[in-house]
Amino acid sequence: MKIRKVDDKPMVIHTKEKAKIHAHEPKGAKIKGSNIYTVERGPKTAGAKVTDTDRKKSYRKSTIHQSESKNKGLSRFKRNLRESNTSIKTKNANLHVAGRTGALAAGAVTNQVEGGQEVSQAAYLAYEASRPVTGTASKGASLFRKKAAAEVRKRIKKVEAGKKLAKKTAKKAAKDTAKTAAKETAKETAKTTAKIVTKTATKAATTAAGTAVAPGVGTAIGVAAGYAAGVSIEIKDEKMTNRSRKIKFFLNKMKAQENQTDSFAKLVKDLIVRKAITWIKVVAPIVGLVLLLLVLVVAMVAVPVIAVIAILYNSPFALFLPPLEWGDTVQTVTSAYVQEFNRDVNTKVNEHTGCDIGELVYVDYEGMEEKPSNYYYVMAVYMVKYGVGDTATVMNDKSKGWLQAVVNDMCSYTTSTGTKNVEETDDEGNVTTVTKSVLYVNVTFKSYRDMISVYGFDANQVEMLEQIMSPEFMGQLGYAGSGSGGGGGSPGLSSMTEDEINAVLSGITDSRQKTVCSYALHRVGYPYSQDLRDSGNYYDCSSLAYYSWKDAGVDISYGGATTAAAEAQGLDEAGKTVSFDELQPGDLIFYSFTSNGRYKNISHVAVYVGNESLGVVYRDVASTGKIVVIGRP
Repeated sequence: MKIRKVDDKPMVIHTKEKAKIHAHEPKGAKIKGSNIYTVERGPKTAGAKVTDTDRKKSYRKSTIHQSESKNKGLSRFKRNLRESNTSIKTKNANLHVAGRTGALAAGAVTNQVEGGQEVSQAAYLAYEASRPVTGTASKGASLFRKKAAAEVRKRIKKVEAGKKLAKKTAKKAAKDTAKTAAKETAKETAKTTAKIVTKTATKAATTAAGTAVAPGVGTAIGVAAGYAAGVSIEIKDEKMTNRSRKIKFFLNKMKAQENQTDSFAKLVKDLIVRKAITWIKVVAPIVGLVLLLLVLVVAMVAVPVIAVIAILYNSPFALFLPPLEWGDTVQTVTSAYVQEFNRDVNTKVNEHTGCDIGELVYVDYEGMEEKPSNYYYVMAVYMVKYGVGDTATVMNDKSKGWLQAVVNDMCSYTTSTGTKNVEETDDEGNVTTVTKSVLYVNVTFKSYRDMISVYGFDANQVEMLEQIMSPEFMGQLGYAGSGSGGGGGSPGLSSMTEDEINAVLSGITDSRQKTVCSYALHRVGYPYSQDLRDSGNYYDCSSLAYYSWKDAGVDISYGGATTAAAEAQGLDEAGKTVSFDELQPGDLIFYSFTSNGRYKNISHVAVYVGNESLGVVYRDVASTGKIVVIGRP
């Protein structure tokens, strides 16, 4: 059962209203907010408005807003003093209000009990009795604060004066100190600066030296650190991925059987795949680095080789290298141009327009070939002229034009006419001499030495040309000397041994003949060269005959010329010819293989050494060429 408690109404005791003591009430202030006070105006306050409500007097309340005071200097001091006084007054007012309020409150309370009125009156009387004391205390406090404020002002003035004096003193001391310590400071500063500069320079030099010795060390360290960080990240990522996959598998297994889509096999597969991906990412940079190092090693080995090959293919020596392209080569194109030239010449000879016969003349030719050619000379000159800094072995239209120009410069012919006594044999075998008109087609071949001045080769080009025309290089192209039989050995080295030479010389009794044959046999196998015929390391047929007899003290030149035709003409005109049956060691045998416009068309000479079994090199008499004359100086 709930019992509702009803508040009892207070019991009111009606007593006789006592006489009220009229006393002046001071203004009371209540704090409404910061710096805002509410003042209750009395009947004597200006602007107060009195209203009659239930026969009680009430007065308009007004709000006083305090202005913002200054916070500096004397204004601040005055404000503090004013606020201190106000605070005391307010406390006094509060005390007054509190007394009256306490008395009234006591009256309000004691009115409800027996004897309460007496208690209230006693409290009021105590308050009134204490008013002089509180007033005196307030006045005393005010005087004390004023005195304290005065002392504070004096101290402030002393402090400010002291600050000014200290400031002046500090300035003067600073100036004096600066003047006194200027030199010392400069010295110390210089020393310190020198130390710092030296230290910095040393550090910079050390760094530069380290960079010069190992410029890639810093980069390598950075790469290694980056790789290690990448591996760590990949491993952490693998762990997080695997953990997430396992959680997914677990959550899937928490579902009903029919709603499950994951399996243990899928989980294992995903974990293995993720492990493999991590392994690949970790190992791939290492494998790539190894491959890169291998490539660099191969490049270090291959690049110099490729560079050398590139240099060779852009030089005249590319003539001896395999061709860069299929199809035409320098050899095949040169051969085609030379054959075309020979066809033109032969056509002229065979047609011999306006003449009875035609004759081909190889002007000033010396050698054993029936149809001379300067095929090898053309190639060598072409490569030196156009192969320096260019791949002249690539036969395009441009390079073919260059090669054709070289052929035209080195191979030329002219025509001339004349008469010639020709022996004719009739059907009955009778021989008659008939004079006929002849069309001479005069062919001139220029050697590679002739082209040095024609093309203005410099010293480097001349050197390269000589190297190309050496027997070592020309032998690779099948060149063995212009049909001279002089061999293609090394300069200054005979192809015959001393025993072989002595075996030949043992049958020679004449000392002069023996000296001639000894000189010739010791030069067997020397490289052939008409241009270097006077060098002592290269010979042609006529120079060998000339120097062999010169070694024995006999000059066989004629009119200053030492060609085979000139030597034969001198011996023939001197009446020093002998028959074939009269041959002796040291005799000279002159041959004519083709028309060259020289004396009796002689183009070759050989030194007879008395032993036909030694072969045809310089000493044979069984040559297929026509023996024109045999002379004995």
